[in-house]
Parts: sequence; C-alpha cells; structure tokens
Amino acid sequence: MTKKILSIREHYDFTARDGTKLGEGDGNFLQFPAKFVVLDANNAEIMHLNGKLLSIRREFDIYDPSGNLVGIMKKKLVKLIGSEYWVEKNGVDYMRIFGNFVEHDYRMEVNKVQVAQVHRKWVSIRDQFGVSMTGNADPRIVIGAVVAIEHEEVTERRH
Repeated sequence: MTKKILSIREHYDFTARDGTKLGEGDGNFLQFPAKFVVLDANNAEIMHLNGKLLSIRREFDIYDPSGNLVGIMKKKLVKLIGSEYWVEKNGVDYMRIFGNFVEHDYRMEVNKVQVAQVHRKWVSIRDQFGVSMTGNADPRIVIGAVVAIEHEEVTERRH
C-alpha cells in the first residue's frame, strides 16, 4: 500500500508484491467526518468507510458496496503506552489491533491469533506500507482498518 504525499485527496494504491495493481482508496482531506472509498483494479467499489463526527472515541464504520455494515473500528480511549484499536463485527468484538502506530508497525489479531501485520517502509519516495495477511481475517476489514488508522494517526500528529 502506498500513499501519495502531495495530493488534494488522501489517495492510496494497493499493489501485490509483484507490482500488479489490486486497487486504490480515496478520501478527502477537508471532509468531516472523514470518508473513504476503496476500489478494485477495475474501479468497482469493494467497500467504503465513514468516520463518525460525534463520538466519544474515534470510530469508523466499514460498509460493503451494497451499504451493509461489515464492521466498526474503534480506538481505545486510554492506553498507557501507544494506542489500541478494535473492530466489532455483528456487534461482537472481532479483531484487536496492537502496535506502534506512530512508527506504523502493528499487528491484527482475531481470537488472539495474528491474522495480519503492517510495517512502514522507511526508505521510499511515497509513504509505503507492507500489509501481510496470514490468517482468516476478512480482507475488507484489514484494508479498511489500515486506511482508517493511517488517517487517524496522521490527523492526530497534525494537531
């Protein structure tokens, strides 16, 4: 996953290790609440994310193209060191996300089993993230969480 540095919109490109384009994500910098659309390589919508404007904690809803809720990602309010997120699916805790979000190095767990890992590549022209999915996690939730976390962490650093 790569992020354009100089752009009017928040734009992400998703590519396989061999460079094949898998899709892209787009959102606006000046939109409240934040909204993103994720498209596949044929420009068909895979999902869209909507941030919540009025919420105690930072929250993103993840929807499929038909508008059905896939999951809700929330940020833990109080954490002594670092940050923590979790995703609820059908009203039940589905995934926990732990790590060093400032350094963009974190892991995702379902039932305490790692299903994905994200690592920022430090030597690149654009912000570049390696996303490795190793388990049975819903790929829409993994990619949606990565986009939402990147947006939240960049927004917090600006303020």
